[in-house]
Amino acid sequence: MADTQPKYVPSPKTGNPGELSSAATTMQQRTSMLRAVYGGTETMRAKDKEFLPQYEKESDTRYKSRLASTFALNKLREAVDAASAKPFRTLLKVNNGDPDLDAWVQDIDLQGNHLHVFAHQFFNNAMLDGMCHILVDHPDTYNMKSLAQQKASGARPFMKMFKVDDVAAAYDQYVGGDTKTVHVRIRSQRAERDGFKEVLYNQIRVIEIDPSKTSGIVQLWEQKATSGGSNWTFVEETPLQNMVEVPFVTMYAGEKEADYLVRPVFIDLAYKQIEHWISSSDQRSILSAARFPMLACSGVVIDPDDEKQFAIGPYKVLYAPEANGRWYYVEPKGTAIESGAKDLNTLEMQMDMMALNPVTGTHRQYVPQNERDIQETRVHSVVHDMAINCQDSIEKAILFMGQWSNKDYTKVQALLNTEFSNTKDRLAEVAQLVKMWEERGLSRQALLTEVKNRNLLGDDFDMTHELALWAKVDELMQSNDGMMPGRWTQADPAKAPAGGGQTSGAPAANSNDPSQPLPDFGPGQLRPKKQI
Repeated sequence: MADTQPKYVPSPKTGNPGELSSAATTMQQRTSMLRAVYGGTETMRAKDKEFLPQYEKESDTRYKSRLASTFALNKLREAVDAASAKPFRTLLKVNNGDPDLDAWVQDIDLQGNHLHVFAHQFFNNAMLDGMCHILVDHPDTYNMKSLAQQKASGARPFMKMFKVDDVAAAYDQYVGGDTKTVHVRIRSQRAERDGFKEVLYNQIRVIEIDPSKTSGIVQLWEQKATSGGSNWTFVEETPLQNMVEVPFVTMYAGEKEADYLVRPVFIDLAYKQIEHWISSSDQRSILSAARFPMLACSGVVIDPDDEKQFAIGPYKVLYAPEANGRWYYVEPKGTAIESGAKDLNTLEMQMDMMALNPVTGTHRQYVPQNERDIQETRVHSVVHDMAINCQDSIEKAILFMGQWSNKDYTKVQALLNTEFSNTKDRLAEVAQLVKMWEERGLSRQALLTEVKNRNLLGDDFDMTHELALWAKVDELMQSNDGMMPGRWTQADPAKAPAGGGQTSGAPAANSNDPSQPLPDFGPGQLRPKKQI
């Protein structure tokens, strides 16, 4: 029988650890474009002729002037930031944790960031680049004598976020019925002070695991940032223990083409923004030319030496030596300008659609309500799925934190906001729920749960406390006033269950007992009439 056990070959201590994988090569080409477009005018200008081609016979001076007068309509940033904000409209919650995890959540990366802030940045980078990574790390405790000393030092697991460009290579392997990350190469940089100067060093950490064991290695490599070559120096190698895989988590946001290779959600929008960048540059150039009519003359002889001294503008005097000579202005027609404006409007409308913007009914075009509803459903579906992916990634990272500290966090839940409907729709839904509650078709707990799920109650809302409070209110109302449990309305004997739901000693409303006065209610009226 063939040996199906994965074979592990440790990474060498010589060579070039900075070599990019094929997936990383493709992704970094994509993210370079996406990051430049996301940066807006400044970074798009820095791309120079890559984003704004120079026309044939256009002088360098004219091209630089045209580039300097071109400004970006940054729909990509608007789309990414708007989509990223939706799941984080309410505070990220971590359920089924323990006191240690509750404390770690307050500073999840040892940089002072709450898990909510960290996760928002993680989600934002994934939505832009197509994916983002979390490495769950732990300070070195090798020289600490005991667990008590480790706790006293504050050493505990934490999360590090890495963008696409930070990862030179990553590989997964199918092990024991599950896909595990077995090799990662992460790029970073450190600065060393040399007097008043600063020397930068590029670093690569090689983290890999033996799939057949629960151990691996971590290598550190360095090179001077100014070296510009592949002359990496091996620094050290330390063991990685008690891990069945590299504690590395990746969130994909887009169409996954292969391991660590994804087509980002907004890549087409980025290309469309570059198209708008070029068209707006042409339009600005046309407007600049059209706003200043060209001066022409006929029957006039101009000396070449004098021609250089001509200046067109106010407070200038023009003269024609020839008796029949005349000066006049030539103005272009506005056909090209109008065509350019229409092209920009069309591009901007297409950008709105690619930006997952459901409110495309602007001054440019009216969009019927039903079409906006369809668009909004599409938007919510895409962002909802990405939010679920983010929750899964955070939960897996927390699971790794548990492995570092010998804790079982398999039941921990990370909960993001996945209710994206607008406030008007949510209020309409709640109105229907309240009606069901009033008709005794829904319990108070179910009503409050649904209202909370629609983010109409604060993060500090405590369901247990609220139900206990209202249980006491119901008890007092029922015993003193004969009010229906859980309602502000007077109890109706016709709708009351067997026994009337009355406590002993409480007079029944509308009772046939002649000793009890009938309440002054109109037919079918359950509320007292206004007295004052």
